[in-house]
Amino acid sequence: MSSTRKTANADSAQAEAPDRAAIEAQIARVRTDIAELGQMLKAAGHAQLQGARDTAEQLPEEALAELQAQIRALEAQARARMAAQPLQTLGLAAMAGFLVGLILRR
Repeated sequence: MSSTRKTANADSAQAEAPDRAAIEAQIARVRTDIAELGQMLKAAGHAQLQGARDTAEQLPEEALAELQAQIRALEAQARARMAAQPLQTLGLAAMAGFLVGLILRR
């Protein structure tokens, strides 16, 4: 009786096991899926790279605009201080000229 069960189990295992053609078809589908996934990853990477390039190109322009705004603000402050304290400004300018003269003589 046990030999009959072993034969029956072997027959059912063979019936449940996929044949070679089914396995090869499944492998072909997996390869296709992997190739499609690779293309998707490549496209996503290209999109991220382009976004990073665009950001990098905008940064210098934004930094320059920020610096120009800061310079304008400092210039406005200097003009306001010069208008409020003209004698002190004249004294500082004279002192700066004197120092530059001393440095250039050496």
